[in-house]
Amino acid sequence: MTDTTSRPLRLLIVEDSERDTAHILLTLRRGGWNPDSKRVETREEMLAALQSGAWDVIVSDHHMPRFSATEALALSRSTGVDVPFIVVSGAIDEDTAIALMRDGASDYVLKDRLARLPAAIDRELDQVQERRAKRRAESLFQSVLRAAPYPSAVIDRSTGGILDGSASFAKQFLGGRGFPIADRLTSVVPFSQPERIEQILARGSGTAFYTVYHSEGGGRTANVRCYSVDHDGGSYAYVVIEDVTEQHYLKAAFDAIEDAVLIISADRRLLYANHPAEALFDQLYFGMQLEQRFDQKRIEVNGQPYEVSAVAFRFAGESDSSTIVTLHNVAEEEELQLLATRDALTGAWNTRQFGSTVAEQIDLVRNGSNASMALIDIDHFKPINDELGHAAGDAALITFANVVRAELRLADVFFRLGGDEFAIVFPQLSASDARDVVTRIYERLQRTPLRFDGVQRPLTVSCGIANLTSDDSEESARVRADRALYEAKRQGRARFVLA
Repeated sequence: MTDTTSRPLRLLIVEDSERDTAHILLTLRRGGWNPDSKRVETREEMLAALQSGAWDVIVSDHHMPRFSATEALALSRSTGVDVPFIVVSGAIDEDTAIALMRDGASDYVLKDRLARLPAAIDRELDQVQERRAKRRAESLFQSVLRAAPYPSAVIDRSTGGILDGSASFAKQFLGGRGFPIADRLTSVVPFSQPERIEQILARGSGTAFYTVYHSEGGGRTANVRCYSVDHDGGSYAYVVIEDVTEQHYLKAAFDAIEDAVLIISADRRLLYANHPAEALFDQLYFGMQLEQRFDQKRIEVNGQPYEVSAVAFRFAGESDSSTIVTLHNVAEEEELQLLATRDALTGAWNTRQFGSTVAEQIDLVRNGSNASMALIDIDHFKPINDELGHAAGDAALITFANVVRAELRLADVFFRLGGDEFAIVFPQLSASDARDVVTRIYERLQRTPLRFDGVQRPLTVSCGIANLTSDDSEESARVRADRALYEAKRQGRARFVLA
């Protein structure tokens, strides 16, 4: 029997022994992997395999007649592809193992300890995913840098003078003048709070976030980053003025959105979350693995219902798509919908839902199904209101509704049509079969009198039951059930009649 929990693994095996290859594959299957493998034993075969497909892991024997792990490792690294390379050998000395690890091998496993291999692969693949996530993040910021290179300058910390800088710095702040200049950074760049910049320059490192400076007649916002560099006995500061004006306004706009917004990578790691998302979920941070799934149209978070909207997009140079997820709290909307379709007192569906439900069941009857309906009135309801008050009348309605719900099937649908008038639709039941459900309701009602303010009074109802037919409309079906209801009343109430 196939193990449906096994994880797929594209495995390239550099090995001259079919027996050892079989042992490796068996060990991996026992370790929870489902390898799709190819065995090679020469440089030419391995090169062809590398060129013809993508591999998750390369496992290589150390000693082979026509090839070696050292050569295989060099060939793998020459492709520039980030694939874990694990050496599996019957015997390998420590110096050789260290040399292979120094040259780029991920791990080595002795053949008599092959049980370590599944865990080693698991660990290395996790590290590959982490490196890919890191590259995605770097790609994001590198794309911003390429689109708008930041002004930067190198400063002699002993004098405060600007020694060198980028062309964008010279163009924006020096009017095209060259370097070096004796002026301090805060004399050249008109920061609104220059003391913040002087503090990080004095420390030699740090970031002054969201610093306002003036350029071309307007205010701009930047993160001013300072890095300490020691060179030839001197101490220098490398300062980058990272203009984030647009990003600052964009982040402020995202944070102003009432809905929670998250950006999630293909491997379900968090790339961004706005303030409402941070308030909704505890301890969010960049790159974290998200346990919450957003692949449904509606989810619950902290007991509240949310409508999920997901838009896929792809970062430049990436083969996998990330997703922008928006979570909209629909608690109030669902409450309004509930108020529009439910009777507030009894919780039963209302008249609007009754009409659409009957119409749906008639359509099913036309396709060969069965269905029936019952109309019910509470007997002598007006005297309850007149003698005991409207609160007692409400209590009678609630008591009856609870009795009915206790006996209905999951498929049955209960409605309050108004006042003391109720209805039940019985999907897939003929009127004769629905009679059994109604009988149980009558029996339970006999055991459940109205109790209100110390007064106990029996509750009885009259009921008419009718089949739904393929020729019916909602009105014609209701007329037949209504006639049966009035026949039950004519016969003395506290009974039901089949149409």
